[in-house]
Formats: sequence, structure tokens, C-alpha cells
Amino acid sequence: MKALTLAALIAAAPVATLADTLTLTAPLAGGTLHTDAVDMSVYYTAAEGDAFDVTAKYVAKGGESEPRTLRMRLEEGDSVVFGLPGHSGASWNFARSNGALTVAAEPLYSQLALN
Repeated sequence: MKALTLAALIAAAPVATLADTLTLTAPLAGGTLHTDAVDMSVYYTAAEGDAFDVTAKYVAKGGESEPRTLRMRLEEGDSVVFGLPGHSGASWNFARSNGALTVAAEPLYSQLALN
């Protein structure tokens, strides 16, 4: 029984280290997200109307690359999901809801369908 439990924990470990979530509730209050391949810093500023101007800077772990920048404008209720160029295996979700910005990094899974 112990061996089975240990095997299940080991199998789940890579997935648990990839998922990360950040919620920001005030302008210029930034935070960071970490996956196995990317570190990302995120903050937002208030834009005209009720919009958020979101800025995210990310860099590959262990690489000598320069940080890259993402910018987007989110209105209340907006949500966008995408992958980062050159970094397969994770999707990034930026969502604006109830006056807060939530950013989540989630693992992508490949499934094989056989007929």
C-alpha cells in the first residue's frame, strides 16, 4: 500500500510543480508566476474607463535570453488563454473578474485517440 501511494505522489509531482496562479487586486501591486520552463512577473495599471492595462515580463529558466514583454488591455469579464512562443507544455490564462486580475499557468496534456 505504501509503495502504491508513493508511486501516485511521484507521478503527480511534475504536474503540481507546473501549475501556478496569481491574483492581483490593486494597480501596480505585482506578483510572479513560475513554471518548469518560465518565470513571469505581472502587474497592471488603471486605464481609461474601467480597463486594466496588463504588463507581463517573462524569461526562460536557465537561459541567457532577454526578458520578453506581453501587454494587453482587459475590461471587466475579459479572459484570454494562450501559449508562449518557444515554450510548449503550458497555457497562460489572464482573466479580469470582480475588479481583480487572475493569471494562471496550467499544464497542457496531449491525448491520443484511437478508433
